[in-house]
Amino acid sequence: MTVETPDLHDFARFVPPAFARTVSGHEPEGGVEGADWLRDLPRLVAECAEHWDLWATGSVLHGVAGVVVPCSYGDEPVMLKVTWPHPEAEHEHLALRAWDGDGAVRLIAADPSRWAMLLEPLDAAHDLGGVDVDESCATIGALLRHLDRPALPQLVRLSEESVRWAEKVRSRPDALPRRIADRAASIFTELGSSVGVDDRLVHADLHDANVLAAQRRPWLAIDPKPVAGVPEFAVAPLVWNRAEEAMDAGSTRWHLRRRVEIACEAGDLDGRVALDWTFARCALNAVWAADQDDAADFVSHMVTICKAMQD
Repeated sequence: MTVETPDLHDFARFVPPAFARTVSGHEPEGGVEGADWLRDLPRLVAECAEHWDLWATGSVLHGVAGVVVPCSYGDEPVMLKVTWPHPEAEHEHLALRAWDGDGAVRLIAADPSRWAMLLEPLDAAHDLGGVDVDESCATIGALLRHLDRPALPQLVRLSEESVRWAEKVRSRPDALPRRIADRAASIFTELGSSVGVDDRLVHADLHDANVLAAQRRPWLAIDPKPVAGVPEFAVAPLVWNRAEEAMDAGSTRWHLRRRVEIACEAGDLDGRVALDWTFARCALNAVWAADQDDAADFVSHMVTICKAMQD
């Protein structure tokens, strides 16, 4: 199949259909509906090309909320990323600037008004999903510690979110076994009010697909959902990731808890706190998904993880 390099000044023809289908269903999260943003995307890309004097050098890549285009920026290869506006991505550029390429993809330039960034090129074809799960967990744990910085004042605070999440879990007791809902709400309340819970800059969505191979480092983090929190809060995604491997293990409970143990050892994290945050986050995931079509398997997996996190 021929790989087509897009025209940045006529981008509408190059928006990947799968990306368009996904984003068109995004409800506005304090901003713009996905369908409306898609109609505006060609203008945003053209303005970025003009502003930074970019030329596309490769085919369009995408995630669930943004497009990425390999470009030439002067003599420098870069990746242009333009994201659908939503709260989790609002401060991505600030986190990347704070890390300055140390453990994460390097930010070269940002245009927050257009939700656009220029990033260093990484190997999008090689993420942690292609390595052994123990190695993946150790790598993520080490990255969580490596990315640890004082929290930025602009970030959402884990203490404040925990209040909202505790109420959310309590409001839907039908979505979970009562003992799990009660325990999750209690964790959000107790850990969310603990000393220092808002003190650190945390990549809250660090999982296999958000760690890519690089030339200057073996692995670098991408796509942060930064929060002012604690690193133990961010262990959960590596536990709910790679669900089939967990379910196929001889002991699912042992397998899931081993992931936490490996990550915490590699990152010098508090294992008990990581288990509790993972329990609460998985319970919350189940509540959020409860009303979605075909979510039964996902909810069941979240409940399985919650049970595994308990002593």
